[in-house]
Amino acid sequence: MNNKKVNLGKKGISAIVATVLIILITVAAVTIVWVAIIPMVGDQLESGTICLDAVTQLQLADEGYNCVGANGDNVSFQIKRGSKSFDLIDVQILISVAGSTESFNLVDATTLYPDPMTVDKLPNANEKRVFILDTSSVVDGADIDGITIAPIVVVGNTEKTCESSSSMVLKEC
Repeated sequence: MNNKKVNLGKKGISAIVATVLIILITVAAVTIVWVAIIPMVGDQLESGTICLDAVTQLQLADEGYNCVGANGDNVSFQIKRGSKSFDLIDVQILISVAGSTESFNLVDATTLYPDPMTVDKLPNANEKRVFILDTSSVVDGADIDGITIAPIVVVGNTEKTCESSSSMVLKEC
């Protein structure tokens, strides 16, 4: 018997072809990361930056306007906005009532002041505004403990409710 290996038509790929394939696979992987992952990370960074600006710039002002009406049917509060530019489209108002929370969006809420028909309710840059929110339909005369606000901003083409920016314990007016 002959101990020679018999080549049955099997051929390997050359070193050049293998190197080209590895380079093509690497380029394809980098392209996938560039197209899919980088925009997601960029959107998250933009969202975080805008919300950070909004949270630091939108506060409840403590100048004597923050209180609850005598029978709990309205809440008065003052919002101040700093000078940084961000696209504020609404403010979420969270009213603490006997251990639970009732949520209002300022643009849609029934305000006694400013008038409900006022188009531009939100404070502009470097501005303070007093609001009197009608809570009679939701709160039902219960004890209102406090108020928290959270800015709602535009990030890209979507609305984003940021974390709460300011809280305050409310006393009777």
